[in-house]
Amino acid sequence: MTKKCLPAIAVAALLTLPLPAAWALPDLAVGVTAGTAGIGGQLTTRLLPFVNLRGSIQGLGYNRSLSKDGIDYDGKLKLLTYGGFVDVYPFIKGPRLSAGLIGNANKVQLRASCPGSCEVGDLMVAGDSARVDGRLGFRNVAPYLGLGFTNPMQGLPFFVGFDAGVMFHGKPKPKLAASGTGSVTDSSGNTRDNVDLATDPDVQAAIGDEEANLAADVNQYSLYPVVQLSLGWRF
Repeated sequence: MTKKCLPAIAVAALLTLPLPAAWALPDLAVGVTAGTAGIGGQLTTRLLPFVNLRGSIQGLGYNRSLSKDGIDYDGKLKLLTYGGFVDVYPFIKGPRLSAGLIGNANKVQLRASCPGSCEVGDLMVAGDSARVDGRLGFRNVAPYLGLGFTNPMQGLPFFVGFDAGVMFHGKPKPKLAASGTGSVTDSSGNTRDNVDLATDPDVQAAIGDEEANLAADVNQYSLYPVVQLSLGWRF
């Protein structure tokens, strides 16, 4: 046997040795989810016999028209959340308790054009380039509490799961802005033409009133319901 063969034999011998328990890869369950938080995936591993750790990411977007205080908006909901959860199984069989923190990038975009007219506060605004745009924002990090059914780390490798809970994303924070040029008519019927909507003080005051009205309309939606179905496989 030549000296050149010894390193190769040593490497082959090491590869055949069992890994220490501390080096062993943990059991993992991979799944796909769909529900009110969007469509995405999750990864679960066991921490203790009755405790799992789970990470997930979901997203979705869809459009919907809505009318608020005399303005017809084209609304777009953009869902994007990612989080880490602790799943606790207090019983051998039955539901689990879940708690976690969610990185929350959910937002609502609002866009309205006013070629006919838009009612902004006490003003009527009209113009081909006249616009009122805005958004609703939420907390960047939101706590989560919920219940779940099935344990991906026990039983058959294939699993079907269900989760229902609440994300505490706080009161929505509206932000509106007017842009473009148009005519502005006040409550007395006086009209001004060729008004720069982005800088006019009367229009800006009216936008502030619209923001306050919108905030009052949506401030009760401080909780976001999360209902998700999941399918997956344990490796």
